Amino acid sequence: MGVLIDPFRYTFMQHALFAAVLIGVTCAVLGVYVVQRRMAFVGDAMAHTILPGVAVAYIATGGNSQWVLVGGVVAGVLSALGIGWLTRGGRLREDTAIGVVFAGALAVIFYATR
Repeated sequence: MGVLIDPFRYTFMQHALFAAVLIGVTCAVLGVYVVQRRMAFVGDAMAHTILPGVAVAYIATGGNSQWVLVGGVVAGVLSALGIGWLTRGGRLREDTAIGVVFAGALAVIFYATR
């Protein structure tokens, strides 16, 4: 039993255990929410909708890393707001809105880099 408990004498191991427990609880709660709302595609879609913001910011600023980050954040917020706007009022289901915003963002990056 000492083999399992001995590593936790070190502070960094206690911090790592605390972080792992926090991440486990947070991901479990968010995962259930995402699956219940049928939004399992949202992680992939957000990653790909941030890409046009990064690309446009990179082209516009010549690669300044600070503005590339800002471009990615702005694109992510706009895509989340777009998904929310499309699903408001029951016009589209969440998974359909995610697909529409995802495809639209990839079209933007294609147009911006032409």
